[in-house]
Amino acid sequence: MILTALMMTSITFAHAQESYTLIKEGNSYICKGSQPCKYDEKATFGSAALWAIEKSSNIIENTLKCDAKKLSLSVGCSIEESENSDKAYTFQLNIGVNKGKIEFLVKDVKCIPKGVMAVFKTVSLDKLNLEKKPQNKEYVDKFSVLCNQFMQQTMKEILGENIDLSHWEAIINGQVVKGMNPNEVILAKGKPLTVTENSQRTMWSYESGSIVMIENGIVSGVIN
Repeated sequence: MILTALMMTSITFAHAQESYTLIKEGNSYICKGSQPCKYDEKATFGSAALWAIEKSSNIIENTLKCDAKKLSLSVGCSIEESENSDKAYTFQLNIGVNKGKIEFLVKDVKCIPKGVMAVFKTVSLDKLNLEKKPQNKEYVDKFSVLCNQFMQQTMKEILGENIDLSHWEAIINGQVVKGMNPNEVILAKGKPLTVTENSQRTMWSYESGSIVMIENGIVSGVIN
């Protein structure tokens, strides 16, 4: 799906490491930044898309929207304050690759207590009135730290991968063809429903009924 263009901004530096600051624009709390691509734009976007697909613990189910043609994606994410915390922060993460840079935008931040009453206690950072309730600044301060850590690690993981994408046209058309590697298959068709292995090949089966046969790390056949 088509996403709006992501806004570019300067990056602040702290101790020679990228630091991403939560800021307020109008009534909204956002975090945004960019870094140069270490590899080509398509490889960087492919790495970002694979990150979003694989990081199931940080991704809200069924929220990933990806437009490979425009090198942009949007996904709902979740961060917990700690392993035993009774709260989690959810937010929308937009990622785009443009003019040799990867850009991101964090927005729509909410604090959601865990448990059956969570729906009744959700706190939207964009709706906080700190003048009336200054104690609520605790939500902003905690997410500011968590978001910075999350985006530092996310950008490190994405930029650290050099993805081989030799079948880009097939990927953007959602097609699986012979010669693709597993990463290309995932980008084109998503993760398989089931995986079956024998001594000769690995077979990825999809809900649509398609079967992708992989031998020695390369697609050897496709049954649609």
